[in-house]
Amino acid sequence: MPGKHNKPTIAFRPSSSWQYSLINERVKLSGMAKKDFICRSLIYANICVVGKKENIRIIVDTVQELQYAMQEIVRDLKTGDFPLSEEAYLTLKEDMLALAITVVDILNGAAYLFDQKPTVNNKHWKSDLELEDFRNSLGLATKSKSNC
Repeated sequence: MPGKHNKPTIAFRPSSSWQYSLINERVKLSGMAKKDFICRSLIYANICVVGKKENIRIIVDTVQELQYAMQEIVRDLKTGDFPLSEEAYLTLKEDMLALAITVVDILNGAAYLFDQKPTVNNKHWKSDLELEDFRNSLGLATKSKSNC
């Protein structure tokens, strides 16, 4: 239908005119559309963790619950007793992958709370994954790791 968007909208208001001007200047200099710039900035930026170790404990507990749920899903898949349609399965897969990536990013951002260094050494692994998906969709051969 015309005028209908099939994806949800994410909106925010910068706290000050300075933030608004700074965002607009960065968008202009990036050469990207504002929506693409904001999406890429949010997805590829480091996540700043604010709080205490107790907050991270909550995240770790959530990851353990997620692990248990994933083990149940794998067990159901192996036995053939998985009641989801293909579309529902793909949605679940996308949601779980997004959650896993976000948790890794948050835990890497909180590494300093535990006097640790982030575990992911390649800061651009998400963009590399996106490029790999793009190459696969075009049917191009993947670049070997020795060339990197």
